Amino acid sequence: MMIRDIHQLREAPPYGIVAVEGLATAEAAFQTAAKYVPYCPEHLDVWSPQFAQIILECASQVDSLWKAVEKTENPSSSTDKLTIKNHWDRYRDSVSPQKVIFFGGPNPAVISPFDVWSDTTFQSPDWWQAYNKLKHDRFTYQAEATMSNALRSIAGLFLAIVYCGVCDLALISAQMLDTSKHGYNPWAFTKSGFLRDVPFMCRTIIDTRLFAHPLGVFGVSECTLSNWWDSHSPRFNIWWALNAVKYTVGVTGK
Repeated sequence: MMIRDIHQLREAPPYGIVAVEGLATAEAAFQTAAKYVPYCPEHLDVWSPQFAQIILECASQVDSLWKAVEKTENPSSSTDKLTIKNHWDRYRDSVSPQKVIFFGGPNPAVISPFDVWSDTTFQSPDWWQAYNKLKHDRFTYQAEATMSNALRSIAGLFLAIVYCGVCDLALISAQMLDTSKHGYNPWAFTKSGFLRDVPFMCRTIIDTRLFAHPLGVFGVSECTLSNWWDSHSPRFNIWWALNAVKYTVGVTGK
């Protein structure tokens, strides 16, 4: 298997750094808003102008990132008219099964921002619909700026960054790539050289301020791991020990 060449990483487009910085900013903004509207299931439908700003920023960055990737890979193409339907055509298979674990509340929560894309018929995620409404008329649709839509929009940006294929270096630079303590090189586990294709056997996670995302676990036909995960993220290790059986086949309990 191929270990990704360091020169390929150095040639990564600079907008990857911008996207990862945008993710960090959005997470910080959510934490600030949560000081006044604490996260809990009962507050998911509470709306706030602070949540509106998060939704607008995150969804806009998802759109800009995916358009930038298209432009990078096809310089002669025009991305002005690309829509969320075009993004669905390209990314739905990779992001629709993916989940992130949210650690910003009293109990961890599993969030699937693109779950509606698992259907063969196109549908915009709720948070994207909220984004479109708020973008055109923030006063009429202010109640769309809910905690749930804000949280899912951040998670959507997170997955867009991981699965676009051009932000690997940015994730590494931001120290969000957390491999096991045994020092696995994730690129030794994939032929493509992309983090998005690292299989579950590597036991690698992307760990941010609020979220964790294990690579290769979701959306595979069979995940055969124990309920042991030895990363530098104790919160994820504990969550996995308690929840692995839901996402694996043949958990040994070791």
